Amino acid sequence: MPIPIIVLTNGRPECISKTIPSVVEHLHGAGAGLIVDDSGDDVYRGWLSEQYAAPVIPVSDGPCGYWRAMRRVWEVARDTGADFYWLHEDDFVLQADVDVEDLAGVLDAHPYLTQIALLRQPWFANEHAAGGLIPALEQQGQTFTETTDGVHTWIEHRACFTGNPTLIPRRTFERDWPEGDWSESRFGRLLFRDPAARGAYWGRRTDPPRVEHIGHERTGTDY
Repeated sequence: MPIPIIVLTNGRPECISKTIPSVVEHLHGAGAGLIVDDSGDDVYRGWLSEQYAAPVIPVSDGPCGYWRAMRRVWEVARDTGADFYWLHEDDFVLQADVDVEDLAGVLDAHPYLTQIALLRQPWFANEHAAGGLIPALEQQGQTFTETTDGVHTWIEHRACFTGNPTLIPRRTFERDWPEGDWSESRFGRLLFRDPAARGAYWGRRTDPPRVEHIGHERTGTDY
């Protein structure tokens, strides 16, 4: 079954109008896309429907915040019947080619992996100071290990679950997304109760970031 793409948005046409073309250009091997919208804005939803040949699925009548939006994403992903889905938030522009079948093959062969995400540029102040996202997390005591199967390379860790552009296997999205604040962090801690579990970033440590975060402000709520 083709791997579906789910784009999560909360009402920023200036971002999604750059993000979706970059996905079309650079993300290979995936199936049809759909949009989960947490804007609560009928005008924005109408614009999405006019601009993109993809179903637009509201989270609710009004904006609900991140954890409720992710619960809706989880429902949609489960309903697709697919073994994987590609999650792409509306403010990440792909800058390099990625074949989701390559990532899916690694996830199949390494069932302890919870996801394979794409590395973004440093964004928070501590990441700029450290020289990147991974060095910043290493300064906090996290360990990142470059791993290869002889063909592909990825970087394993137990630092977090990330909603940055990522391929997620069913074994992960069958776990219920938590309610309330800091849901993303708490979901990661839930996954890593398994001592064998690891997350991963695609590629080598020396690779440039494959996505650019273009959201200059964090507009989401209830992370």
